[in-house]
Amino acid sequence: MSAETGKALRYSRIVNPQTGRAVLVALDHGLHLGATPGLENPSALMKTLADNGADAFLLAPGLLRDYRPVAEALGRKAPAVIVRLDWANMWRSPDELGFPEGRTRLIASVEDALRYGADGVLVYYFMGLDNPDAEAELVMNVAQVARDCERLGIPCFIEPMARGTRVGQAIYSPDYVKIHVRQSVEIGADAIKTDYTGDSASFKAAINGVGRPVFIAGGPKTSGVRQALEMVSGALEAGAKGIFFGRNIFQAKDPARMMQASARLIHDNISIDEALSLL
Repeated sequence: MSAETGKALRYSRIVNPQTGRAVLVALDHGLHLGATPGLENPSALMKTLADNGADAFLLAPGLLRDYRPVAEALGRKAPAVIVRLDWANMWRSPDELGFPEGRTRLIASVEDALRYGADGVLVYYFMGLDNPDAEAELVMNVAQVARDCERLGIPCFIEPMARGTRVGQAIYSPDYVKIHVRQSVEIGADAIKTDYTGDSASFKAAINGVGRPVFIAGGPKTSGVRQALEMVSGALEAGAKGIFFGRNIFQAKDPARMMQASARLIHDNISIDEALSLL
């Protein structure tokens, strides 16, 4: 059996085979931020989200211990797992010893992820770093992960974002998204997690011709539930295959209902108002 067959089988566990879409929940925040409100009891949270439509979880290696009881309880109905292989120090605020322009480092390998039973792996790619050698080294590391995924038959998710100090405030620029999403495909991404540009038309232009499934990141918690659901709807209209939401789900007033509303919006094509009625 070829490695490509392995990739296809694992990817089919991540996405809904009927819709070709997925509701992916990012729960790796503690790796980068430390203690994070809403993630105090990961196992209970995962069970709740699994019962309400989560297709897969993005987890740091250490949280796989918390996922285990969920998998044992739900068996084949348990959401798939995508393991984050890298850590970044740019997300913390200055008062939490963060950095204006951080760096990433691999903390696990593709072989580790397979040993953990993962269905996919994910790594960052930051464009716009002030140091060209740092950006080049990051690309080298991401490319090595992609080659290992090809060799071992596991889907490679790349998370490209314009986050270096050279980017300034234009982190959601469609022009930048268009560049780094295409670069990720050329490096070897099987699927992409990236920033939503703010409206459906500009996002559609940014991902046009990518030829790989694109999922949007949730970013910081939105100011309201409607805003979060509008992001989802706009991304789907532009051709995205789903979401990688974290705080917009687990920090919601009712995570179970927000999970259910997001899943119905993605898989059942209900309207935003219909989704809001579930909350």
